Amino acid sequence: MPPAIYYLLLKDFLEQLAKFFKRVATPIDAPEKNSFGDIDLIVSEPKILPFHPEQIATAVNAKRRISSNPLYSFAVPYPDLKGSFVQLDLQICKAEDFDWEVFHQSHGDLWNLLGSSIRPFGLTANDTGLHLRIPEIEAFDRKKALIFLTADPDTVLDFLHLEKKTYWQPFDSISDLFEFACSNRFFRAEAYVRDSLKANDRKRMAQRDLYRRFVDEFVPSRTVAMKDRYECSELTRDEVLEEALNRFGKRDEFDARVKVWRTAREELSHKQGTREWRKAQATEDEAYANAWIDSTRSQIQKPDHG
Repeated sequence: MPPAIYYLLLKDFLEQLAKFFKRVATPIDAPEKNSFGDIDLIVSEPKILPFHPEQIATAVNAKRRISSNPLYSFAVPYPDLKGSFVQLDLQICKAEDFDWEVFHQSHGDLWNLLGSSIRPFGLTANDTGLHLRIPEIEAFDRKKALIFLTADPDTVLDFLHLEKKTYWQPFDSISDLFEFACSNRFFRAEAYVRDSLKANDRKRMAQRDLYRRFVDEFVPSRTVAMKDRYECSELTRDEVLEEALNRFGKRDEFDARVKVWRTAREELSHKQGTREWRKAQATEDEAYANAWIDSTRSQIQKPDHG
């Protein structure tokens, strides 16, 4: 749908949803969009309990809906275009998750770009917050390797050395968004070399045009300038690990998690060693038994010359 229709409907939907929820927002759109596929809203803290999606459907004049808590989709008649519909997607989240959801979903693919910057330093941002990955666990269990650091947007921006005022405003252009992404202190151009991308990033290259443009066009065209302006090549993952543990007060949790992991690995190794010993012993016993049987058979089969 064109921007004029999108913003007209968005304004109306925000007003309608504010009647049912204390907090209502839409993520900041990516720049230079001249058409929109649907309208996304994030809401929290229902004013009327229990919550029923039928209430929302009636308020926005939806003709059809699909419910899959916490996500709801509504088909709303397209203005002055009979038989056509606009899709309203509604995400209901917990009060403590609201700010992070709006933050993390803003600016389109920005967090895909930032994710590629912070990943080599052992950091991961997902739909629940910013996390630290424990190196020795990561190779075996990526989920268990995560230590939650924070879900406070401004704290994350400070940690990445990103300008808060800039983040909370729409970018004027894709180039401005790219420049902002490069200004995070973990940016290194080498993380965006096509031939060295991780599998997930290669998938993004194929599916997300903005990510592809950043990797194929923007970074190569500005490599020299970026090295002087943004890159912090001396920063290491171990240094970031220590800084994060101290800054977010996670050292005790880190030490405890590593201790539990190492104990579990040692126990597993011991069990595997015991199984291997038993297997070897069983093989040896079987060989001895077979040799005894063969010897016995040969004695029985010897001719009696007496």
